Amino acid sequence: MVASAVRPRTHAEIMPHLERLIFGFGIVNPLTAIPQLYQIWGLNAVGGLSLITVIAALVMSLLWTAYGAMTRQTVVWATSVLWVGMNSATAIGVAVFS
Repeated sequence: MVASAVRPRTHAEIMPHLERLIFGFGIVNPLTAIPQLYQIWGLNAVGGLSLITVIAALVMSLLWTAYGAMTRQTVVWATSVLWVGMNSATAIGVAVFS
């Protein structure tokens, strides 16, 4: 009996799985900002947060959203728009409570 060789998967076979994985983590990842938003909006605590850093993150998420929309990459724009919301809420909170 001859063992058949396992053929490597092609790019076309891997990409749909990779895109689903990235989309899933892209949706879950912005939720990691919820504890920080609670600290800001629930406890009015902004110690250690830099408005410049938060605004830079907001600008980057806006750029990724625009890039994803213009290149019609749903995984990129849909997950980036969530970061726009989280970064906006963070920036406003840091500005208000600093």
